[in-house]
Amino acid sequence: MKKIGMFPSLVILITVAASLVSYPLLPAEMAVHFGSDFSPDMFMQKWLGLILIPFLMVMFTGTEYYGKEKVKAESKLEFEYCFRLLLVLLAIVQLSLIAYGLGYEIPTGRFALLAASAFTLLLAVYLSYSKKVFLFLRLVGFKKTDAYAKNLWKKITIASLVFFGVACLILAVFMRNDPSYFMMIMVAAVCIIVVGSGVYLNKR
Repeated sequence: MKKIGMFPSLVILITVAASLVSYPLLPAEMAVHFGSDFSPDMFMQKWLGLILIPFLMVMFTGTEYYGKEKVKAESKLEFEYCFRLLLVLLAIVQLSLIAYGLGYEIPTGRFALLAASAFTLLLAVYLSYSKKVFLFLRLVGFKKTDAYAKNLWKKITIASLVFFGVACLILAVFMRNDPSYFMMIMVAAVCIIVVGSGVYLNKR
């Protein structure tokens, strides 16, 4: 019998638990949508606002659960991780709405950091399992790279993504100022490390 999996179950459980615990503390109406300046422009009764995203998470998990059977075996990993990323982003949205309803300010920079952290950490985990990671290298001249160099480049890429993801998470929690410049520096550093190491290993 197929199982849904621990990761999606845990993400949904944490989201639902946080919603139930915070329910008595939230105002009768909570913000569920924000404008470009992150000021709320849509409100709902809190029971509806809290149930909407968990409902979507369950629906998407069901889609992934039954959709796996129709996906080719070589594409199942990508299919699975797309849904995992979607679940995590929905969880971040739900927790951000709860935090805002409780009176905590959630600037767009902090939200962006959380999203970037989730994306890069999940990408790092995906790359550690994926066998397709080197297919695109043919487009950038990696045809002559041996197995050792490919594995080393893969480890460098994963380590760089993990560092970037953890740094974004820490910055999201302790951020005091606009993190835009710091994020740009980190993105540039990751690109230089990953691309530079790949080119070096390919041309050595």
